[in-house]
Amino acid sequence: MTEVATLEPLLPSRVIHQFPMPSWIENLAVRSNGQVLVTFCSAPEVYLVDPSEPSKTVLIHKFSNVTAMSGIIEVEHDKFYVAGGVCDLQTMTSEAGSYKLWEIDMATFDKSGEATVKEVLKLDKIGCPNGLELLSRSEKIILAADCEHGALFRIDIANGAHEIALEVDEMRNPENPFIPVAINGIKVRKEYLYWTNTSKALFCRAKILENGKSFGSVEVLRQGFIGDDFYFDSDDNAWVTQNPFNTITVARSAGELVTVAGRIDRMDVAGATACQFDRREGKEHLLYVVTNGGLAGPVNGQQVEGGKVLVIDTTAFKTG
Repeated sequence: MTEVATLEPLLPSRVIHQFPMPSWIENLAVRSNGQVLVTFCSAPEVYLVDPSEPSKTVLIHKFSNVTAMSGIIEVEHDKFYVAGGVCDLQTMTSEAGSYKLWEIDMATFDKSGEATVKEVLKLDKIGCPNGLELLSRSEKIILAADCEHGALFRIDIANGAHEIALEVDEMRNPENPFIPVAINGIKVRKEYLYWTNTSKALFCRAKILENGKSFGSVEVLRQGFIGDDFYFDSDDNAWVTQNPFNTITVARSAGELVTVAGRIDRMDVAGATACQFDRREGKEHLLYVVTNGGLAGPVNGQQVEGGKVLVIDTTAFKTG
């Protein structure tokens, strides 16, 4: 395993909202006003959680003919795109061709209390579109990590098309993986695509060429480092959710790995699946984290809880 230091003391965290058992929160998207949209693997639902009024957590939409939601990404202001399909959480596998992409317009929610939701594309070439990332706002192009087939897809929303953009060994599953989740979290940062490969314990990047139509050679940044989703701060540090280890670990741009929240034997961030920083001015130090409550691997072999949304104050790490 890669050597990982531990921040002492760990960063302070606070639970904003916890959902009942069993709730597997898979991903999140932070709105420009600080509210948080969360997707569920354990139900075909997207909720809105308001950190300033957590008691007003509301179901935005329950999707039909699917069982689970996965990635979510904002493409235009307050227009979010979310993927959903038929998934078996016991085997971590999906029904072939079952995934679709929907648009959630939150502007109408602010006006009327109901978001406008419409199906925009069938993602029938993708096994499971785990992570979603924006590539081009003007051209409405997003990227999707197919964690089952081990490939990156380029989704052209405007033209209703999706094709494989990159397929390399560093994105695939090994033979007989313990967890059949290969390429997982993806982010675009300064002309590079970054990704985690959970089943191979890799953190990699490749330069983006021709607007995602081709890529440079793969650089393996970390080996023996099991990550789920992640998010970059303003200093190019990657804040990585380590789902099976119940921790948040920072992959510093300088090279070190530092666990800043959670422990393998504690429930603080049990089954952390994704994270994202607040977008409001003066609030950028707040990191929102979503969890599955240890459903993928009970803490101490037996402890599980409902998935939750929590916030971590990262000030001590950034100024330390």
